[in-house]
Amino acid sequence: MNLFLKSYPNIEAFVLAGGKSSRMGRDKGLVSLNEEPMILHVLRELEFLKIPTKIIANNSAYKKFNLPIYNDVIPEKGPMGGLLTAMENTKAEMVLLLACDMPFITASAIEKLLNNSDNEQITASMFNQKINPLFSIYPVILKENIKKSIALGNLKMTDFILKNQHVLLPFENEISGKIFKNINTEKERKEAEKKWKD
Repeated sequence: MNLFLKSYPNIEAFVLAGGKSSRMGRDKGLVSLNEEPMILHVLRELEFLKIPTKIIANNSAYKKFNLPIYNDVIPEKGPMGGLLTAMENTKAEMVLLLACDMPFITASAIEKLLNNSDNEQITASMFNQKINPLFSIYPVILKENIKKSIALGNLKMTDFILKNQHVLLPFENEISGKIFKNINTEKERKEAEKKWKD
């Protein structure tokens, strides 16, 4: 039986890519992991779920993935700016925000998030008692709140989640350590490749 038959018409996914990646020294989403660009691992899992997917990046190299690409509407505002860019470029009721540097994320984990989503509150993932804002779902009704936060210089995503209506969704099974692994440096990339070659 195909686990991914359910449709999610009110959600669009936006993958944050093309940031400064100062610790990696190059654009993380395009860095090869197990012989494929890191972002491709994320895009493939979204494709299983047939969710409309877009990329937020300021690098034209992402055009090769044949998905809509959007530049930040307000530059230099980090993930908060990426979230606003997603809000400004969706017709859906909710936005699923994902980082390009979580290549081990699975369709099953995404589906768990989707199945607990609500168009009136943020559905934020948690692992090891830490909120992961870049694997969370945001209702579009919060767009004006996002604009206000950016205008005030309040760019911390976790603070924004906690200040607005939200539910925290824990991911605590044994595979979650792999799923939520961020690849930020060349050393981490090599270690991940060696540990999780499959």
